[in-house]
Amino acid sequence: MLPAIIIAELFVLWILSRRLSQNLYIAAFLLTKSRPAAIGFLSFLFFPGTVIHELAHLFTAEILGVRTSGLTLVPEGLEEKNVKTGSVAIAQSDPVRRAIIGIAPVIVGLGTLGLLSYFLPGLWIQMRADAANNVLFASPSLYYVLLTIYSLFAVSNTMFSSPEDMEGFWPVVIVLTLVAGAAYIAGIRINLTESTSAAIATFLQSAAINIGYVAALNIGLFGLSTLLIRGVEKITGRTLVRPQ
Repeated sequence: MLPAIIIAELFVLWILSRRLSQNLYIAAFLLTKSRPAAIGFLSFLFFPGTVIHELAHLFTAEILGVRTSGLTLVPEGLEEKNVKTGSVAIAQSDPVRRAIIGIAPVIVGLGTLGLLSYFLPGLWIQMRADAANNVLFASPSLYYVLLTIYSLFAVSNTMFSSPEDMEGFWPVVIVLTLVAGAAYIAGIRINLTESTSAAIATFLQSAAINIGYVAALNIGLFGLSTLLIRGVEKITGRTLVRPQ
């Protein structure tokens, strides 16, 4: 049950990341009337997540013995249809290593979200205590909470791998699934100890809560971004046709 919940949450988060980025781009474009300026704004906003995304590719490739070069963390092709906010050149490798390198940002991103979500409740409690004692703005707790929420936003909207990153991933997954299915039919089982099963269940429960946390944050931000577009349209008198 928990794996299905996590997969559903990740799918929702993936959809939200695309729609939220689109909304923010539309608002910036309506304000500036400049595509490069709007893309530059979005790249700046998501920069921490872009750094984590590209470094995940880079370090995973180096660990697996695949050569890398040309790490870029600034937008490329501003006047073209497809814009890269960051990239790293990776040498040709076998399908398995290519698949691992391609999915690395998702794994690293989920780990980062889990770490941030672990600390957020404690920071929130401290911030409320500081507010009750009228020392909110003099205490670092407020700024830690804002920084953590911003980090959750930036990482969750940049951690998903692009279609180019995922080249060769799904064939590897299909092969591994077929091998696992054949092993199951053949009667091969992996018996886990009670403590291991409990640890896995705890991990999955924590992952489901943390991802749900971030999905809820992005739902709220998506609603705010929609209101922002309407406000910008009213102020500027300009509208932009949204792609379907």
